[in-house]
Amino acid sequence: MKILKSLNKVMKLLKPPPKLTLSEWSDIYRMLTSESSAEAGRWQTSRAPYQKEIMDAVSNPEVEKVVVMSSSQVGKTEIILNIIGYYIDYMPCPMMLVMPIEEMLKSFSKDRLAPMISATPTLRNKVFDVKSKDSSNTMLHKKFHGGHLTLVGANSAANLASRPIRVVLADEVDRFPEDVGGEGDPLKLAEKRTTTFWNRKLVYVSTPTIAGVSRIEKEFKNATMEEWSLRCPECGEYQDRKS
Repeated sequence: MKILKSLNKVMKLLKPPPKLTLSEWSDIYRMLTSESSAEAGRWQTSRAPYQKEIMDAVSNPEVEKVVVMSSSQVGKTEIILNIIGYYIDYMPCPMMLVMPIEEMLKSFSKDRLAPMISATPTLRNKVFDVKSKDSSNTMLHKKFHGGHLTLVGANSAANLASRPIRVVLADEVDRFPEDVGGEGDPLKLAEKRTTTFWNRKLVYVSTPTIAGVSRIEKEFKNATMEEWSLRCPECGEYQDRKS
């Protein structure tokens, strides 16, 4: 009996984690704090259902690139935070988050990323403390078991080309410079970091700017161009943004 009990314990430890989509992981594990959200407590995808398909496209192994073109204040940053948490906890690997300038990243790291890690138990003990003896773990470089997250400004060519990355998250890409340090488009520089990974993931997010010039619009038009639509309460037909 003792041997069987020991074997059962070992098998439980060796059992792979359940297959979860990004939205499922978020609903189970993600916690919101009053520091970063109007409503503290457990994340609920059902509160903003248009986010579900976006998140689940990210966790779909058959999808390599996800492009999100949307208005401001619809939860784009929260989606990025969920992606970061999902990969730290569920599929640890090297990641990079790119924003227009470094100052934005410092604010993001302090006001959004740190509170999420602190409030979410499954992440809390996996991300190394900034104050630990490992000096390479800083506000803009987070190490965790099996990977790391590097936060880079789109205006820094050296940082964009510094290391191989499996997951690239690019936020507000329409505010990226067209050229950085004479080395070209910062989005393309970041994308090149993923070429050694067969299972790479690219997530580009932005509010669009000028039609015909917008970087996110170009990426969107080269994708499946799926849109969130609402059902008309009168006729029952779904209405898209052009209706």
